Amino acid sequence: MEPNKEELRAVATRFGWAWYRMRRLIDTHLSAHGASMARLKLLAFLAEEPRRSTDIAGFFDQAPRTVTQAIDWLEQNGLASRSPVKGDRRAKMVQITDAGRKMLEQGLPLYDEVVRQTFGSLSTGELEALEKAISRLDHIVNGLEQKAGIRRTRAGGSARGGGQS
Repeated sequence: MEPNKEELRAVATRFGWAWYRMRRLIDTHLSAHGASMARLKLLAFLAEEPRRSTDIAGFFDQAPRTVTQAIDWLEQNGLASRSPVKGDRRAKMVQITDAGRKMLEQGLPLYDEVVRQTFGSLSTGELEALEKAISRLDHIVNGLEQKAGIRRTRAGGSARGGGQS
């Protein structure tokens, strides 16, 4: 028997709230050590390679002003720097600094500890079942994104089709 609309909504809501609370727990844990999930995500993205702020905004699906404020904070605290882009007077390339890499290296174990306490409490069978369910949901979401004209930018991330990435 297929689940009804209310059952599906209840499971989706419980999943969403559990994920939200876990993210909040991670953020609380990180903020006690001077970091945040948002800053670590941005630093991890910049650690891959320098990026233009428009690329950052597109990847994280954030307003350019929001990204500018985040980069301003990172720059003011010595965690990132901006440099001119050859051939484009208006654009700036944002790159992580050594201090930013250090914050990222210090923050990831804090994140990992919360993940260990939560996901690590599941049995091997539960983890395998969760991985299988997440993989299936990811596959379904990929198809729905394609139908909606949303292009995937990397594992788990997507951006609206039409220029920003």
